[in-house]
Formats: sequence, structure tokens, C-alpha cells
Amino acid sequence: MSKKQQQEQLQQQLSALAESVEALLAAEVDLTDTYYLGLKAKAEQALDHARESLEVNKEGLIAKSRRRARCVNQFVTECPWRTLALGWAAGMICGIVSAKR
Repeated sequence: MSKKQQQEQLQQQLSALAESVEALLAAEVDLTDTYYLGLKAKAEQALDHARESLEVNKEGLIAKSRRRARCVNQFVTECPWRTLALGWAAGMICGIVSAKR
């Protein structure tokens, strides 16, 4: 599943959760009413789906971050002088930009 599809699916699930919660809050019924209990179950189900989707996305982001950190570590290890030069250049640019303000 593509990133855009995952975002759309998560957005739909969160919208469904918001609608269920709004309907639950707007309902002025007896706490034992079956309609209320149905809304509560629907809201809980939507919340569970949203949590599952967030966990899946979270695990993917953690894996990507670890891969990128390994790549950066490898680059720094293989080219320490180039890394030092890039850091120096970034620092100079930040210093020049902040000094003009």
C-alpha cells in the first residue's frame, strides 16, 4: 500500500472516529439505551482501527529512521573530513544568515 493510500485510510478512520464521538456526545438518551450502546461500540471500534493504523505507520517510520541513521553513520565513518567540511559550511551559512538579521 502506498504512503498516500495509507494517509487516506488513516484520515477516513479518524473521520469515522470523530463522527462517532460527535454523535455519542450529541445523543441525549438513557445510558442503557441500545442506540447509545451501539454508538459507544462503534466509537470504540473506530478508535481501535485508528490505533492499529498508527502503530503500523509508527513501526514503518522507526524502520526508515534506523536505515537512514545507519547510512549517515556509514558516511561519517568513511568520509570524516568531508563530514567536517559539510558541518563547517553549514555553520558558516547559518552564522552569515543570522548575522544579517
